[in-house]
Amino acid sequence: MARKSFAPNTQPMYVLEESFYPESWRDDSRMGVLLSEFRTRAVNPENYDSKMRFWKELIVRYSEYKGSGSVSISELKRVFRRKGTSPYCLKLVFEDMMKDGQLQAKNEFFRAPQESWGGWAMDVLVKRPLGWGFGVVKDRIVGSELDESAEFVCTDVIRSQSEMLEKLILNENKINVLLSKNALLELVKDLNIKSDGLDLVLHHLYCRQRLVIEKLPSKIEHEKTILLKFAAPGAQAQAITDIERSIYNLEQTEHDLMKVIDKLEQNIVDSMAVVKENLREGKKQLAKSNLRKKHMLEKNLEKKMNVLDNVQSMMARIHDSQSDRHVIDAYKIGSSALKKAFAETGITLDSVDDTLAEMKEIMEQQDEMQTMIGAPQNADVDDLELEQELSDLLDMNLAANHVAVAPTPAAPSLPTVPGAGPPSGGQPTMAQLNDFDREIEKRLAALRTDAPSPPSDTSILGGTSTQSPTSNLPSTPA
Repeated sequence: MARKSFAPNTQPMYVLEESFYPESWRDDSRMGVLLSEFRTRAVNPENYDSKMRFWKELIVRYSEYKGSGSVSISELKRVFRRKGTSPYCLKLVFEDMMKDGQLQAKNEFFRAPQESWGGWAMDVLVKRPLGWGFGVVKDRIVGSELDESAEFVCTDVIRSQSEMLEKLILNENKINVLLSKNALLELVKDLNIKSDGLDLVLHHLYCRQRLVIEKLPSKIEHEKTILLKFAAPGAQAQAITDIERSIYNLEQTEHDLMKVIDKLEQNIVDSMAVVKENLREGKKQLAKSNLRKKHMLEKNLEKKMNVLDNVQSMMARIHDSQSDRHVIDAYKIGSSALKKAFAETGITLDSVDDTLAEMKEIMEQQDEMQTMIGAPQNADVDDLELEQELSDLLDMNLAANHVAVAPTPAAPSLPTVPGAGPPSGGQPTMAQLNDFDREIEKRLAALRTDAPSPPSDTSILGGTSTQSPTSNLPSTPA
């Protein structure tokens, strides 16, 4: 935020950039009304509400602009002074914002949250009623005028800045990682949050248990290191552990060693340049002394490098142990979930074995039933008898169509094997079955041809004819 400050009095007056002010700021007549005191709302409710909304929005915008949610009436009077006129209506605006919860007294805002039921009861039942009673008595005696120098906290700005800060911590992968306040100030530079505004935001997150704050012991109070630990989204902040403190100390040691190493390397380069300069000027002894200093710096650098390697190795081991712990925890969670799933479904080794055995038995029964269903039911009929009956039917069909039937060749007699009798039961041999098949195929082929009609002058049996055997045949479909 660009703002100029000059101090004719004890307190500075700030002049904001021209782009900050609203468009109505350039209208003299309109600003004359806005800077004046409020009239009774019953006279003109619309103008009253419009003026109240104008100042509320301007105060919130100013708090965001300056990077801190803390404001006071005296500060705003200096900031919004226009052509020698300060706003006279801010007290009523502050009272209305306090009533709506948009403003809170700074000392009330920084009240430490109670972490136990006893502390909460003491705070609610004793401390707050006493404070309220004291305030009532004070208002009756000295009046209820607001102290213009008292600081108030703009709660809307604090909530907005808290959301931005948590989003930044998540994007920078700083969840559950120890940070110092100085390191956090470097991170929030682009968020336009000043140091005093950051204190308000951190306290707000701490009260919501989104952050853990711890001060490291130090002899000098203002040099105490403040450690911060942000919680994961949707989780509650956990206390800082000894391992996390050790990791933080190692990281700080690493950071300091790297600074020392950078400085030593630069000193070595500078010493070498001085040695060369001495040699050019012919100062041999001085060059020798500076060269000895360079060697001492190199030895010191080597020692620092060894220490840095040890620190980095130790940090790597600690991080590996943390990763291993997370892996083991994941294994435990997975094993527990699997056991629970087996317990809920009732799956055991015995039940699986029984199920597979039962399934095998059912499949065997099904195979037997399929075999029984597909077995032939006329197995008592002889194939040779069927062939003979089929042959007789073919002979009758050929005779009805006056087709000459060639005699069926007798099956060749097979030589008798010495010591072996005739085939038992009169069963046909394979050769006889093949002859029957060939004969049946010939007769079926004959049926496919058209049978000739008998001639008028000669008999088909023993007679001769000059016509082709198929010339006078009727056209009969095959």
